[in-house]
Amino acid sequence: MSPSLQRNVVSDHAGIDYQDLLAYLHRELRPRNYLEIGTRHGGTLALSGCRSIAIDPHFQFTDPAIFSSRPVTLLYQLTSDEFFASHDARALFGEPIQLAFLDGMHRCEFLLRDFYNTEAASAPNSVIAIHDCLPVEIPMTSREEHGIVPVEPHRAGWWTGDVWRTALLLKRERPDLDILALDAHPTGLIIVTNLDPGSTRLKDNYNACVRTMLSYDLSEMTIAEYFAEMQVQNTSCLDSSEKLTARYWL
Repeated sequence: MSPSLQRNVVSDHAGIDYQDLLAYLHRELRPRNYLEIGTRHGGTLALSGCRSIAIDPHFQFTDPAIFSSRPVTLLYQLTSDEFFASHDARALFGEPIQLAFLDGMHRCEFLLRDFYNTEAASAPNSVIAIHDCLPVEIPMTSREEHGIVPVEPHRAGWWTGDVWRTALLLKRERPDLDILALDAHPTGLIIVTNLDPGSTRLKDNYNACVRTMLSYDLSEMTIAEYFAEMQVQNTSCLDSSEKLTARYWL
């Protein structure tokens, strides 16, 4: 392995699995409603026991039991852009989004739109969780899902795309946000609150933001430096409800 490649491979994340962390958020925050983008087989949707909106262009449910734990489940087999263009999550819920999970298309410009559209339908103390922003090696950050050859063989099939760029943009350009980067297995979970639903900064400057994101070079920055800037913490930092509710206050 070349030195340049080796320095861009880090150990597997030591934190709990991201689905276990999402289950923890549901259990401790007890949101009244939940929105997720990127549902696929429904594993993360099954974690919600409250009124839920699930958005995915092609649902692939395998277990009908995922619908049994909540009073209302609204399914939108649309892209997230189509959903936000024609639906208002606040009106559907009768209140702002309380907890959201973003796991849609793994390209930075898609996640940026998902973030600012979700933020606009949220309250300041709502929580947005974002998946796949902490890659552990460079190949998985490809903007194309197919043809990836992992450095570590056990990481075959791990594709984060370049949504790490969106997390870095939010960290640098939106210092008003409260961003917590957690080493949830396998590719991290970013938790964002202190939202500003009235902010149009990202949307108004969307093209410039995309250019900025695409200028970020993880190979040059190195994953280790990126993690340092994001201030990645172990998931054990949320090891009690007291610590959690001190930070998030649904």
